[in-house]
Amino acid sequence: MVELPLAFQKELASLALGEEADASVIGYAQRHLRQMVALAESAYEGEVPDFPICRLHPLGRLAVLVWKLAEIRGEYEALGVPAGIITDTFSDVTLRQRLFYQQTAKIGLSRADCIWLRHLISVQIFKLGVLQYQPTKMFYLESHKNGSPFFVVTDSQKSRLPAGVPVLNVHIQHGADLAQERVAESLQMASGFFEDVFPGTQFRAMVCYSWLLHSGLKDLLPSDSRILGFVKNFDVISQTGDDTQAMERIFGRRFRRKADYPQQTSLQRAALRSPSKLGYALGVIYLDLGD
Repeated sequence: MVELPLAFQKELASLALGEEADASVIGYAQRHLRQMVALAESAYEGEVPDFPICRLHPLGRLAVLVWKLAEIRGEYEALGVPAGIITDTFSDVTLRQRLFYQQTAKIGLSRADCIWLRHLISVQIFKLGVLQYQPTKMFYLESHKNGSPFFVVTDSQKSRLPAGVPVLNVHIQHGADLAQERVAESLQMASGFFEDVFPGTQFRAMVCYSWLLHSGLKDLLPSDSRILGFVKNFDVISQTGDDTQAMERIFGRRFRRKADYPQQTSLQRAALRSPSKLGYALGVIYLDLGD
C-alpha cells in the first residue's frame, strides 16, 4: 500500500467523512498518486465555471479537494485564523459530501459543490458559529443575465450602501441552527473577527441574499419560526418573486407534477399550497463605523 502524505491524512481525518468515504478517498489518492500534486495545483485554474476539478468524476473531485486543503489551511493560518475556525470552515466539504451521498448514493462532490468551494480555496469564506461569512464588495442584483429586471433598489438605498464598498456576505448552510441565540452569537463573533483578520478594511454592512428573507414566508410559517426570527436581524431592502432558490432548498429540485413534490415537512406542504408566497430577498445589517 502506498503511503500518502501526512498532511493529506490529517485533513481527511479532520473532515470526519466516515469510514466508507475515507476508504474511497484514500483509494483514489493511492491509485492516482503520481497525478495528485498536479491535479491539486491546477484544480481551480481558469474562470468560473470551467475549473479543471469540475471535469473529474465526483470521487476525484472530493479526493483532489482534500489533497489541496493542507495548502489552503496554511493560507488561513497566515491570516491569523484560529485552528478551530479553520476546521469549522472546512466542514462545509463534509456537509456537501453528505448531502451529495444522500442524493446520489455516491461518495464525492457535485460540480456545483466544487464551483461554490472556490470561495474556500481562495480563502474567502469563514464559518463563525452557525453562519458563513464572505468578505466581498457590495453588489446589487438588479437584472438577470438576459437584461430583464430582477431586484429594484432605490437611489437612497444605494447612497447609504454604495456598490463596491466592503461588505460581509452572509451565507446560511443547509440545516443551520437558526435559533435566535445561536445567530446572535455568530453575528457578534463576526464583528470582532473581521476587525482582527482584516484590520485595514472597514466593512460597511453584512448583506444576505436569500429565499429565507422573503416576506411571503410570514404567511407560510408559524410566528415563532426560527426562520422568521432570523429575518428580524436584517433590514430587507428589496425582494423579488423569483422562487428558484426557495424551490431548490425546500424541495431539493423542481418536479414536473405537483404530486411528485415531497411533503414531509410543514414548510413543504405550505409552500406547495401557496407557491406564490416564495421568493428571494436582499437583507442588510448596517455596521457602526464609529462616525
